[in-house]
Amino acid sequence: MEVSTFEILAKPIAPVMGIPTELLPVARRVVQGYFLTISNLEPIDLRYRIEFTVSLPVPADPNKILLDKKNAFLVVDVEGANFEVPLTQVKGQPKVYRAFFTIPAHKTASVELLPKLPEALAPGLLEVRGYVSLFVPARSIFPKPVPQSKKPVKVLLNPEIRGTFLPNDFPSETATLPDFDQINYTLAIASGKGLNEITPEPGKPILIDLPIVAPILEELRNGNLDIASLETDNSEKAQLLVQLLAQLDATDVNLKELNTVMDKFDIPVRMSRG
Repeated sequence: MEVSTFEILAKPIAPVMGIPTELLPVARRVVQGYFLTISNLEPIDLRYRIEFTVSLPVPADPNKILLDKKNAFLVVDVEGANFEVPLTQVKGQPKVYRAFFTIPAHKTASVELLPKLPEALAPGLLEVRGYVSLFVPARSIFPKPVPQSKKPVKVLLNPEIRGTFLPNDFPSETATLPDFDQINYTLAIASGKGLNEITPEPGKPILIDLPIVAPILEELRNGNLDIASLETDNSEKAQLLVQLLAQLDATDVNLKELNTVMDKFDIPVRMSRG
């Protein structure tokens, strides 16, 4: 479901060139982040996927797109613990960035898309905006993916913008008036209501992409694939392997090609239709 718009900033609120000296203290910078409060109202733990669809700049500008760990990062605060989650660009969709996280039953989490500091302050021109979507992805269980719930799941949503105004020369030692003001306002929710229902994704079969599968299987054969990371979102290759085995479109052609690749890498496993 679509949740709201978003905007993160790290830039001057007004051009400093040509402003009278006495007005310079007013022409400060704003550092602004996006905050989404999510309450899982269900009696089960749920894994969510959040997607940020960026309004791509024309011409291209690295200060107006999301660069995970370079100019922005995503943090999830649940049960009093803050942890950073990977924010990755979706292949074939250059304007979509996604991340995964879990909220325990009846718990509330704060999901925060924030400018990376002090990196974003160096150019001082970070300005990324777009819209946010929230999903309940299927759980990968062999032999096929299953929805996390048989019915729509209920969530309470509250999107906000929070920001801080900084002197233009902060953190320079010449900053004589370290005056910090803050802003905080709620964004309109696309559904028009705080209580929402999300229909869990059923999952779907995928076709084998041999150029992608081959190196994954080679890592598996060589013992280099971190099996412990299969349930995390830190390893895209591990995720592809899980999807391959759990969501395989088991046609004779696909199985033959997969078995050919595994035979090439001396992996003593054969896939067949039961």
